[in-house]
Amino acid sequence: MWKEALTDFLLTLSFISRLPVKIKNIDEWEKRIKRIPVYFPVIGYIPGTIYSIGVLFAHSLSNYKLLFIFGAMAIGYYFFDLFHFDGLLDMFDGFLNQSNKERRLEIMSKGNVGPFAVFYGMLYILLFYQLMSTLNWQAFLFASVFGRYEMALLLTFSKPAKPKGLGAMLFPYNKRYTAYSMIFLIPLLFISPLMFFISLALTIITAYLISRVSEIKIGGITGDVLGGSCLISQMVVLLAFYIFHTFGR
Repeated sequence: MWKEALTDFLLTLSFISRLPVKIKNIDEWEKRIKRIPVYFPVIGYIPGTIYSIGVLFAHSLSNYKLLFIFGAMAIGYYFFDLFHFDGLLDMFDGFLNQSNKERRLEIMSKGNVGPFAVFYGMLYILLFYQLMSTLNWQAFLFASVFGRYEMALLLTFSKPAKPKGLGAMLFPYNKRYTAYSMIFLIPLLFISPLMFFISLALTIITAYLISRVSEIKIGGITGDVLGGSCLISQMVVLLAFYIFHTFGR
């Protein structure tokens, strides 16, 4: 049992990160790949810790604030969030294009960076940097973990937009996996119950809204939407904490 769980975890790590994980002789590949959403939140603790350490050092050693934030973002994005950022850029170009579903899917599948991706992607990074300069370390741990949990929720609410592709590999999706993945959220409850329930509520709402918008725009979700939604949910949680931080002064 533990060997199977470890294999599924490593498969998840290789699926949604750039870490060089090699798994030999995987049995029941199609069955295992559909189980990986269970471990999505676990992966979120790794970039969340990277960003949290960057924030802690940036706030305690303010003379080197730029260096620590830049370093944390460079590491966190290279190994984890760039994978999702690529999907986010494709979402911007596809969803904001005023054409039909087929054309939007074509734009997203090509992966070319268009004006919508450049502009809104730049705004996203600038906003993330500013939030790292302002918020405490807990905010980034919560946002990173719940951002990954949102992907499991999105699969629960959605259907695939295409019969093939990265997103379609996870369907048909067993909704019990989303419930199982909640187990890995429990440690955050002990850090801050308030932050936990705010994050959970916003993540559920975000996943549902993205599911509905994606169905209207392209008829369902793709791997790009799945990855991009992780960063959207992450940002929604961070902005909520920023609002509480600002008005709580």
